[in-house]
Amino acid sequence: MTFDFVQMADPQFGMFAHISTYTDVDIEERRSNGVLMRKAPAPITGFEDETRLYTAAIEEANRIRPAFVVVCGDMVHDYMNQTQVEELFRVTSLLDDDIPIHFVAGNHDVGESPTSDSLALYRERFGADNYSFDCEESHFTVIDSSVAVDPSNVGREWERILEFLADDLNTARLRGARHIVLFTHHPLFTQHADEGDSEWTIPRERREPILAILRNCGVSAVFAGHMHKNSYASDRGLMMVTTGAVGYPLGEDPSGLRVVRVGESIRHGYRALGTMDENPSTAIVRSIPPLSKLSP
Repeated sequence: MTFDFVQMADPQFGMFAHISTYTDVDIEERRSNGVLMRKAPAPITGFEDETRLYTAAIEEANRIRPAFVVVCGDMVHDYMNQTQVEELFRVTSLLDDDIPIHFVAGNHDVGESPTSDSLALYRERFGADNYSFDCEESHFTVIDSSVAVDPSNVGREWERILEFLADDLNTARLRGARHIVLFTHHPLFTQHADEGDSEWTIPRERREPILAILRNCGVSAVFAGHMHKNSYASDRGLMMVTTGAVGYPLGEDPSGLRVVRVGESIRHGYRALGTMDENPSTAIVRSIPPLSKLSP
């Protein structure tokens, strides 16, 4: 049976306001490193941009009627800011009740170096950060990639992720799942599996054991966020799809979401929600192409 799901990433309530305080030097430094930030004409307060874009994404999901929605991390910019969290959940509540939504922990949701307290707070708000679910004949697994990036403050959490991942994916393989898909916040890689470490990916030290499990269990695809721009790579038949941000873009791709069609194969296409000009607060929601025009 064929079905669609919607992948979102990085609505990141509070990011527009945070970046609006950057100086010209801050902007240029990041742009020289390939991070496409834009100078705001004046400091921004509140969440007007994030609210508008995330609302547009939720409304588009209601039109698409997917089997489920997954948000691949960085739901908020500052996990200690309860107002950001409350606005995220207020807009999320606009999703039709019969469409399940699944959250993935991002570094801004649990901290760059997660702690037992930050993980406990995340789990209180969003539920488990390592879990799985089934849809039709396919299996979907979620892990907390922030722990994989830096497990130094959280005891055996990294070892528990590996144990969970191996057991969960192997069970799905033995059960004969048509597709097995992994959701993370950080991509495993952006160009090839053996690339060096960067701020955007899971370090090789912990990337390699994850990849070994994925290969052994025949995982079809990994969908991630974090980069705030689209990126596509593959490894031995494994698709590595990094999706641009619902919120503030950091590349040429506008704010948007991804529609994924699961059948005999997995096809996906990115749908723009808006375009950005010199003033990031003037992003405008524009028309969405029909599913028939999605590229494989």
